[in-house]
Amino acid sequence: MFAGNLEYIISSLPHLSFSAEEQLQNEVKSLFQKYASAEEASGNVMAILNTEAEKYLSARDFKNFQDLQLITIHQDAFQKSRINIVAEFSRFMFNLKDELKTYRLAQKTEEVSAKTNFEWITDLSENPLTAELQLMQLQWNKLEALSQGHYANFSALILYKLKLQLLLRWWSFDMKTGFAVFQKSLNVA
Repeated sequence: MFAGNLEYIISSLPHLSFSAEEQLQNEVKSLFQKYASAEEASGNVMAILNTEAEKYLSARDFKNFQDLQLITIHQDAFQKSRINIVAEFSRFMFNLKDELKTYRLAQKTEEVSAKTNFEWITDLSENPLTAELQLMQLQWNKLEALSQGHYANFSALILYKLKLQLLLRWWSFDMKTGFAVFQKSLNVA
């Protein structure tokens, strides 16, 4: 019965695509609000997803699901996860962050010829927002690749959560706030 319940929740979640179109944002938020109880109606989308997932997962799986955060996925504990897709995406994110760090240090010391394992890194836009969206697209593409063969299992639910977190991050970008942070970082450096 577990698989049937998990299949139900996954098939009833809104479809995600790598887009910031207002229509998609409204559709996703609206469908999650329909899941929310009266107390949660004003809650955020991730809290609603966690609440729904908790109904169908074992305590151990729910803890693993709840602990997954895009911001910390690169950490060693996730790289050693028993869940293959988590471990693989975690290693990808660790390598991505490491390559970016190496590249940025090389830029500061004007050793731009620093070798990286990611050929794409020198193609990043000079515009910080565009560069961030390029990096997010790489992450989305990796999640899409990992999704192959996972349609109604725990791995599919995990991949959905990571994709949703990526989209919510993108949708939260505010040009004025981002520009202020960018200017502040220039003054500190």
